[in-house]
Amino acid sequence: MFNLDDCIGIITSRGTKEIVDAFNDRVALYNITRVQWIALYYIGEEEGITQKDLSDKMNVKESTVVRLIDRMEREGIVERIKNSEDRRVTKLHLTKEGKEKREEILPVGEEFSREGIDGISEEHLAVFKEVLEKIIINVKKRNNCNR
Repeated sequence: MFNLDDCIGIITSRGTKEIVDAFNDRVALYNITRVQWIALYYIGEEEGITQKDLSDKMNVKESTVVRLIDRMEREGIVERIKNSEDRRVTKLHLTKEGKEKREEILPVGEEFSREGIDGISEEHLAVFKEVLEKIIINVKKRNNCNR
């Protein structure tokens, strides 16, 4: 008989909520949201990333990234620069303040990640990632069949 509490979707949703809430609490101390931190991370990793590529990396809609970057630009941590070769393309760069904020919070992300996997062996962690990836593939495959 089906038990919702054993459903992988419910289990992962609950786990994700706990992790997201805890990380939100950590970065809130730096006057930034988790989503802004993710954007800061990726823009810092790839200066000049396009809004489209950032939305792909963040797994969110482009319209969501546009609003996010609007806010971050108003806060002075990100700037948009039109591509000189193709004016339709906007590239994202961290401002000096954005780079400083990213560097300030990077250790927080690293520490949070270490704490989350504390006591989990490399082998178990590898199995977890492999199983989760397989679940994602299965869900996507079945979901695409229904469209």
